[in-house]
Amino acid sequence: MDQIIAIVDDEIKIRDMVRTFLENEGFKTVEAADGVEAVDIMDNDKVDLILLDVMMPRKDGLQALREIRLKHKHVPVIMLTAKTEEIDKLLGLEMGADDYITKPFSLRELAARIRAVLRRSSSNADILEADELLLRDEITINISTYEARLNDEILNLTPTEYKILVTLARKPGRVYSRLQLMNSAMGEEYVNYERSIDTHVSNLRKKIEKDPAHPKYIHTVYGIGYRFGDKK
Repeated sequence: MDQIIAIVDDEIKIRDMVRTFLENEGFKTVEAADGVEAVDIMDNDKVDLILLDVMMPRKDGLQALREIRLKHKHVPVIMLTAKTEEIDKLLGLEMGADDYITKPFSLRELAARIRAVLRRSSSNADILEADELLLRDEITINISTYEARLNDEILNLTPTEYKILVTLARKPGRVYSRLQLMNSAMGEEYVNYERSIDTHVSNLRKKIEKDPAHPKYIHTVYGIGYRFGDKK
């Protein structure tokens, strides 16, 4: 079945250009001109990935992302932005985006990013082939249902956050470098973005830790990376 990409951008020339290229690459597409239409598309259409522009009228991409994440936590989102400041990119990641690409961008690079994020999202269950259930104190991860719970409450994790959690929880105490986590959670295509793993880990801590500043589960190993602290 063809995968459906939602193209959300207020510039019709960009939507037309991206739509034509992606359809030639074998994807199906739906379109929206602003954040309001993006939320409507997600409520009414089956979408496999969202390309979401940041600067749009009525409702910008970050506002739309916040609403989309509340209802559709597993759908991957790639932010499209003309902003080059690092803080704007990190803000999108903090709000649940899986990746970002800065305008102007290469269409081939965009297609490669889309395939990488879709591959990462669809393969989340593959990293624990032999395990169906992980119990880590108050955290339970059910691989077969792609769910993580904290004290029996379902955690609203993005695909990247989920894969980071599973990677770390599989081997408590083992130290993973940022590059190792990036390869596991996002793939080798993202080796040059390894510092963004800190943002994903920070988001994850906010969701699973009672006190993110003094984490119980995900510990920083300074100068190296992270480890899962619970060894039960």
